[in-house]
Amino acid sequence: MEIGKVIDEREMLETLRIASKNGKKVAIIGTGNHSKKVADLIISTARMSDFTIRDSEVIAQAGCPISKIREEAMSMDLLFPSLYDGTVGGLLATNEAYPISTAYGTPYSFTQWTRIVTNSGVLKWKGLIGSKGLLGGFTEASMRLYPRPSRVETFTTKLEEKDLIQVYNKVINLNPLAFLIEYDNGFTIHVSLTEGKIDGMDSYEGVPLVEESDKGSYMVKVDDISSFIELVNKVRPIYAYYIQGVKWSKVYTSEESELDGWEHFNSTEVPKVVWKLKTILDHWNTLV
Repeated sequence: MEIGKVIDEREMLETLRIASKNGKKVAIIGTGNHSKKVADLIISTARMSDFTIRDSEVIAQAGCPISKIREEAMSMDLLFPSLYDGTVGGLLATNEAYPISTAYGTPYSFTQWTRIVTNSGVLKWKGLIGSKGLLGGFTEASMRLYPRPSRVETFTTKLEEKDLIQVYNKVINLNPLAFLIEYDNGFTIHVSLTEGKIDGMDSYEGVPLVEESDKGSYMVKVDDISSFIELVNKVRPIYAYYIQGVKWSKVYTSEESELDGWEHFNSTEVPKVVWKLKTILDHWNTLV
């Protein structure tokens, strides 16, 4: 297995096309800390790590660690709107949602534009966010930054199903930074506020975290809290969670057949639309 650290789009495109011509499988990574891909050739963007912050925007190359952007943004009293701890390229490739996606959206939402090298050429198209490296390698992106809250307090409590909708309707009007519902043989809600409080709930500083392991989990399309409750009642998963504002819930179950009738895909894979685009952008099937 070869590893090549590219320095720009031209080198990435040239490397990708040569590999394709020679019938080699290619994986594109950042630092590799989050990737378990196996291929004939690994293309790393680790040397493409520059970024600049101007006003409420960061323009960053794919190999830039999110931690560096987050640190500089904080020094300017700004917030990078994701808890992801890898590189910019990994953030765009996974489009991972976190509880604060309630307020700021997924990476697709707060990304203004991005550039990606595909076998068909270089595209400036954010529609490929979330394709997990199967269509190409991200090289650069512009993302929004937000004013950093001076205080974040999360209120949490266990609820019976019959009370869930009523409490939801009450707290959603408080404009929460994060709104998370966990199912683990019962429902627990976590509501993060930058001001105000919720009586009758326990509280802690900061925002809630969720299970990040993909093993045994599926992304399931849900329209709202009601459809999440319906899903849980049907499947009775080992664990599941719903983030307000995100249309996909993460569900841990040992039997995929239990999700029949629900639009879903394995958390380690990608939505069906990505495979359709692959027949156009990588019909050589070079990228893995």
